[in-house]
Amino acid sequence: MELKINDSLENLVTKMGQMTANREYSPLKVTNTQLLNAYDNGWIAKRYIKKTIGDMLKMGREIDWGEIDETRKADFYAANNRFETDGVVKDLLFNVLLYGEAAILAITDAAEETYQTPLSPSETIKQFIVFGKGEFKAVNAEHKFIRPTIYNVKGVKTHISRLCIVQGGIKSYGVKQRESVSDIATALDIIKMFDAITLSVSDLIEECKIDIYKMSGYNEQIVAGNEGEILKRLRLINEAKSYTNAIAMDTEDEYISKENNLTGVAELWAKSCIVVAGALNRPISILFGEGAGGFSSGEEDNRAYYETINELQSTLLRPAYDFIDPFLLGENLEYDFYSIDSLNDKEKAEILNVKSTALGNLLDKGVITEAVILKELKDEGLIKNISADDIAEAELLAKELDEPSNEANPFGTI
Repeated sequence: MELKINDSLENLVTKMGQMTANREYSPLKVTNTQLLNAYDNGWIAKRYIKKTIGDMLKMGREIDWGEIDETRKADFYAANNRFETDGVVKDLLFNVLLYGEAAILAITDAAEETYQTPLSPSETIKQFIVFGKGEFKAVNAEHKFIRPTIYNVKGVKTHISRLCIVQGGIKSYGVKQRESVSDIATALDIIKMFDAITLSVSDLIEECKIDIYKMSGYNEQIVAGNEGEILKRLRLINEAKSYTNAIAMDTEDEYISKENNLTGVAELWAKSCIVVAGALNRPISILFGEGAGGFSSGEEDNRAYYETINELQSTLLRPAYDFIDPFLLGENLEYDFYSIDSLNDKEKAEILNVKSTALGNLLDKGVITEAVILKELKDEGLIKNISADDIAEAELLAKELDEPSNEANPFGTI
């Protein structure tokens, strides 16, 4: 008997904890229609996408024009307006953030039959079109160790040089292409959970106080088909209660008022906000507009968010601009993205004071030049009015001071 008991206990202990091992991640089955419905009918996906796109684009680009003159600059900006590149970029970002990937196709004056050949420098741009996930697909390469260079775009075989494909996830550089999934698709179940909790809390609040009327002969009235009379009676009681805060009823009737306990509901909703914010990699203050709680000032969360936006600008925006700019200008541009990190005047003054002191000490010791100081202050955004000409003049002045004088010494050699 003792042996059997031990065996049973061993089997019981062995089976305990097996539920976790039996759980597995199934393939994500989320359609584009479901994602679009989540955007159209739910505010979380809409706020996430609109806020992200807005912050990525609101500060614009800091372009180093080099030797490009004002005429070409004006032509470049005019071409951007003519081809509506701002709208194209926004549409691209929308598709990437919602579906996981998107592509820009450059429509040129070439015949459609030639789209499967590499883009020619002689072709003229006519339009930029954005395609969402599922509207373009790679055609298998003839050699199994070569990544595909031909894509099927709406039934038209198109060379990769005519496309700018942007993926939201980590891009695959292997032969087998990995499907890109958006953060919205991954967090869709979490978003549904939050919506369900929010609606449940709303229902609880609406029904937190219930009035119960015990009526004599209620069942007989229902059987007799007098539901309308019962509703009329309840309506009359509620109207009298709202006017006089008093209830009149038959001596055989009974009135009870019950109130549901809402303890813990607010905490449950707050915790669900944290889960949603974590799933979408956004601070609560950004996604929900709620300030940081406890001892946190929220500054660390904001810094992390600024870094996230900067990373998205590099991975999503830069490929799009690098693809579009040569069509409009004939060459690539050197540029960087302004930081969305906003400092108030007091913080800027304090930082400028500290930096100026440190840079001045380095200048006195001959470690750096005035040009380096100007570049540093301009890059940090502490002094916005420093131009490229100012930096060039400082570099020229430093070079002249470093060069030995060729004039003869009138006093001779000592």
